[in-house]
Amino acid sequence: MPKFNRFTLTIFCFLASCTIWAQEPTTESQPAAAQITDNKTGKVVSVAELVDAIATCEVIFLGEQHDNDSGHKFQLEVLQQLSGKGLDLALATEQFERDVQGPLNDYLADRITEEQFLAASRPWKNYPEHYRAMVEFAKQKKIPVLAANLPRALASNLSNKQPLQAHEQVFAARSTTAPEDRYWMNFLDSMKGHVGADGTDQLKSFFAAQCAKDDAMAEAITDYLAVNRHRPKTVVHLCGHFHSDYGLGTAGRVLQRNPLARLAIVTMETSPKNGKLKTDTMYDRAHFTLWTIENAAKPEATSK
Repeated sequence: MPKFNRFTLTIFCFLASCTIWAQEPTTESQPAAAQITDNKTGKVVSVAELVDAIATCEVIFLGEQHDNDSGHKFQLEVLQQLSGKGLDLALATEQFERDVQGPLNDYLADRITEEQFLAASRPWKNYPEHYRAMVEFAKQKKIPVLAANLPRALASNLSNKQPLQAHEQVFAARSTTAPEDRYWMNFLDSMKGHVGADGTDQLKSFFAAQCAKDDAMAEAITDYLAVNRHRPKTVVHLCGHFHSDYGLGTAGRVLQRNPLARLAIVTMETSPKNGKLKTDTMYDRAHFTLWTIENAAKPEATSK
């Protein structure tokens, strides 16, 4: 397992108010706001303090819960504050796949409309409410966006033991491995109870597809850093937290390709109902944790 790069974080006075980030846990059935903890110290920190701590890193993993509103608001604020520091940023995404980099580039450069872009890029169904704001911010600030993930059709083929065809290889990583290491053990644990995950051979195929995604995303990130090594770059990567927790998955494969890369890893965990954060369980999982809150209940549609 790759070792984390640790940060020295000096805690200044907490701000009296800061967007949606509470400074004290509540004792209600659901905490009132998301909170961030420094996993080295267990202390609650603000977004600004988090950004100060991670701003010198080359790759920042914002490991997410894909459908959590507070988590995506946090990602946007981190991106905005990093941009405000004048960093030369790029936004890498699990949510867009490598074969749609063309339409993504065209949209960012105003060569096609948003409607054309969405029709050509297979956006996730929650793109409008959770990812659009970050892409639009990147477009406004002329921040490159990397469509980093392996195309889902290719991942599906790998999970069904179908080798990639020659014309598909261009969208896959130049090399990929699926060792039975700690990441494999974590993967087995995550797959318990899933339909179709009832045999070791099938699970190994699923894991090979998972690793192929990690290698594709890691390669997209490290290739971008290599091409732009004439000036300092910071890549912010949006991915499910499983892809970066414990420095494994995509994070570990970035380090395989660039062992000297400075990484920051942020994960997300749902806030306990009693508001007492279990910070002692998070130390080796990531540098920081965003303790998310449950999405607000959506009003039910009424029929006339």
